[in-house]
Amino acid sequence: MLTGCTGITSAKSNSTTTNSNKTPSGALSVSPAAMTFGSVAVGSTSNQSLSVTNSGSLAVTISQVTATGAGFSIGGASLPLSLSPGNTFTFTAGFAPMATGTVSGSASILSAQLSSPLTIQMAGTGVAVAPAITNQPVSQSVLIGQTVTFSVTASGTAPLIYQWRKNGTAIIGATSSNYTTPAEIASDNGAQFTVVVSNAAGNIISNAGILTVSAAPVAPSITTQPAGQTTFVGQSATFSVVANGTSPLRYQWEKNGIAIGGATSPNYPTPAEIASDSGAQFAVVVSNSAGNVTSNSATLTVNPDPIAPSITSQPASQTITAGQTAKFSVSASGTAPLNYQWQKNGGAISGATSSSYTTPAEAASDNGAQFTAVVRNSAGSVTSNAATLTVTTPGQLSSSTSSVSFGNVDLGSSSAQSVTLTNTGGSNVSISNVTTSGTGFTENGISTGLILSPGGSTTMDLIFAPAASGSATGSVTISSTALNSTLTIPLSGTGVVTHSAALTWTASASVVSGYNVYRSSVAGGPYTKLNSSLDAGTTFTDSSVSSGQTYYYVVTALDSNIMESVYSNQATAVIP
Repeated sequence: MLTGCTGITSAKSNSTTTNSNKTPSGALSVSPAAMTFGSVAVGSTSNQSLSVTNSGSLAVTISQVTATGAGFSIGGASLPLSLSPGNTFTFTAGFAPMATGTVSGSASILSAQLSSPLTIQMAGTGVAVAPAITNQPVSQSVLIGQTVTFSVTASGTAPLIYQWRKNGTAIIGATSSNYTTPAEIASDNGAQFTVVVSNAAGNIISNAGILTVSAAPVAPSITTQPAGQTTFVGQSATFSVVANGTSPLRYQWEKNGIAIGGATSPNYPTPAEIASDSGAQFAVVVSNSAGNVTSNSATLTVNPDPIAPSITSQPASQTITAGQTAKFSVSASGTAPLNYQWQKNGGAISGATSSSYTTPAEAASDNGAQFTAVVRNSAGSVTSNAATLTVTTPGQLSSSTSSVSFGNVDLGSSSAQSVTLTNTGGSNVSISNVTTSGTGFTENGISTGLILSPGGSTTMDLIFAPAASGSATGSVTISSTALNSTLTIPLSGTGVVTHSAALTWTASASVVSGYNVYRSSVAGGPYTKLNSSLDAGTTFTDSSVSSGQTYYYVVTALDSNIMESVYSNQATAVIP
């Protein structure tokens, strides 16, 4: 008989038979067979249930579920998902259109037990959402000669089109969400402003914003009061105020209630102060044609001469790897404000004007650079000690091969290859994680936390044990502290099924020395002998067959004089 093959016929008249078997595959069915979401508003989501049933006789493991087509999705399961025969699992399929129009897509279910992916067609139509007003125009009040801006906020499917109206008549060019009027006149008092917002799905008219035009000026009011100031003998101080009201606004600063000559702007810088000015009160009178207002008083504090800065904590030297940044800091005392300027090798660093300085990513050429800080105030300056920057070469992880191919590997067996990882850089490399992807690929030999010193290496064993026939791809990824923090090596291999044809026959009734087995790829021969020496038994296994071929076998018997009989009846083997 023949085993491990299908399609074998038996030739019985001369007692030579062949048999074969084929492993059954899994089967899945879905409900519904296709999914139609209908019309769904752009920006919203419609969900439907998709039931998947194992309709076969073997357990099926679902390894991947994907959706294609703009806006389609499928989920609801933690993969891989195993379904026993007769069991059902319900997935959730969704459609969230990103634009208007009909969209087609599909969901695909993958399993090693299926001969091909199970595909479910999906369709839906994105429809526009009509506009809605979320913030209505607000009524406004202005003076004659001033402008005013009306605004609206709307939602709906883009693009939204705006058209402002004044007393029901469209305003030419007013086609944005904001509309600023020209300078208003008295006759515009009571005018009503609306806006029509439209898109492909419809339109909506806002509430009216009413414009009030007033001829009377508004008296000034203080919005930001002057603040107290502190200065030193011989230095000046500046007081400021912010006011609103009908223009023009006029300003007059006062010191201890007496007007200061020429101090007629919103800001007033004092002359160089003396010790006796400490405690002086400064206020400002703001006036216009409608009236005036006096600010709160702000107090001036005049301190004695400032104290020059001194370093209380010096910058510390730093060691980094090339490509990293370093941070230097200094602490100083002295009369505020203190001004800082960092220097590199004696040259000022642009923009480095705070008590700490973070370098840009450094190169190996910056090794040995000297960093200092100059601290200044009005009383003098001081320079810190120099801090030295040490820049080391980063670790670099390399592999002995850029990819690994396992070639053909029989199902049920495995193949292993070794890869050497080497630190070719100048600093230690710590390996934090090693992961593999792809069905059938595994790794061992490297433990988490392994440290490779410069020039050091380690060996990693990669294994391919195919779970199914056909090509397989994957990768192994090594994560580390090296400059190339992620090193990925592609993996490939092919799972193959080894076929054979097993022959058996009934022993000759005569005394024989043994048997010869012949094979042909053509029915009726010519035949080629397969055995190199006489076969003493009544079985023979042909392991040199090829998938997809048909072979024809005959057997002869030889007596003690090595006289060979005629061919037996022909047996046929069809290799799947």
